[in-house]
Amino acid sequence: MDSPAPRLSLIVPVYNEATRLRASLREMGAYLERLPYGCEIVISDDGSTDNTLAIAEDVATSQSVPVRLLRYGANHGKGYALKVGFAAARGEQLVFTDCDLSTPLAEMEKFLTQLDAGSDFVIGSRKREGADITKHQPRLRENLGKVFTWIVRNTIADVTDVTCGFKAYQREVGKDLFSRLRVYDWSFDAELLLIARRAGYQHVEVPVRWEDQAGTKVNLLRDIVMSLIGIVRIRMNHALGRYDTTMDLGEYTEKMCDGPHSVATPGVVK
Repeated sequence: MDSPAPRLSLIVPVYNEATRLRASLREMGAYLERLPYGCEIVISDDGSTDNTLAIAEDVATSQSVPVRLLRYGANHGKGYALKVGFAAARGEQLVFTDCDLSTPLAEMEKFLTQLDAGSDFVIGSRKREGADITKHQPRLRENLGKVFTWIVRNTIADVTDVTCGFKAYQREVGKDLFSRLRVYDWSFDAELLLIARRAGYQHVEVPVRWEDQAGTKVNLLRDIVMSLIGIVRIRMNHALGRYDTTMDLGEYTEKMCDGPHSVATPGVVK
């Protein structure tokens, strides 16, 4: 018999995170264990070539919060990893965070409060009044992020921080948005905003505490060019009505790690 659906799914996209996943996953487990309701951690692996998943399984079997490991073949991009993670998530409320935990998990309480009050989804912002940046990104990277946000605000949706890797969704809202996602590079955040606007979903922005972490996989020149191309693709998809339909996922493998139990189950999301 399937276990009851948890209240919260914490979805974490990963790609070659062997050097920091052990510490991050332990921190996630320790935090979620203290919450007075059911939780799960969903690790969505974007085709890692190191031992990311072996580390995840090793840590997962030693803590009480269930961890679900999702894997598919080639690297497709962070957006695709989240697409798979949201499709598989079982929680009533869905939160995604980057593996580096640049935004501390304690910030999640403010997000869940907004969801409980009726918001469809919540965006973390490093730009709104009340945000606390304890360590900034390198100046060039930060400025390029500001340029991308300016472009998005003037072409897609008026938000102060597009790319902060900490957001929360009501279950059906998150699943609907990610099922329509078509752009998987750095610009996927902008695409989600456009899809949400089309669907009439309402969001709020919440200022967060944030600290830059070493080890980013962002390639500034490549990713800013791809993001600009992504904005063009998003506008074209919108004009052609492509967001009116959902997109199926290909095959992926899931391994459930719940305490000492580990069962591999291949599956296909339709």
